[in-house]
Amino acid sequence: MSTSSDRVGSFLRRMLPVVSTVALAGAVTVLVAKPAEGTPPSGLHEVQAVHEIEQLEFCYAAGTDAIGRGDLERGKQIYSECFTRNAPVEIWEAGAAPGAPPVVAVPSAEAWADFIDELFAASGYVGTQHLISNIRVDILPGGRRAKITSYLIATHVYDPLSSVQVAHGTYENEAVLTRSGWKLSKRTFRTLSFMRIDSPEP
Repeated sequence: MSTSSDRVGSFLRRMLPVVSTVALAGAVTVLVAKPAEGTPPSGLHEVQAVHEIEQLEFCYAAGTDAIGRGDLERGKQIYSECFTRNAPVEIWEAGAAPGAPPVVAVPSAEAWADFIDELFAASGYVGTQHLISNIRVDILPGGRRAKITSYLIATHVYDPLSSVQVAHGTYENEAVLTRSGWKLSKRTFRTLSFMRIDSPEP
């Protein structure tokens, strides 16, 4: 004859898997549920937002290097995928004093594309490579704007076998969440160093 404790034990053995399944389903629902509009992203959504914002940095590099290869239209097309329409671009030269104005300031990514296309050609570059790293993303309260800081090593090629110009610096950028995803809304670059490197004469 079973005792009361035996019946309770049997009941718990039957119910625990069900309770665990319900609890797990609830946890998954909380994880993937879309946050209310205007609230900061959290959990999986914040991870997705950070990933999408990081990709904007690589998109910018790809567009710039397309222009460095002489393909202005392709560069503009790539820029259109990662910038808002009227995103300003500002550049500070190496050694600029604190509070000094930017040496270059243009009102949009398209204007920036035209500017560097002329600059690269006038400088005699035959190609460029922009390496962006150390990307740090800070999603601001409200979850619809972000600040991005990243480092740059840029190689501008005069002669693939003997001469390059190298730039280092820090990007301090802004991004906004639009109907088509995250886009760069402002891009600034503070140059740390800018120098020409030539192979020694044989």
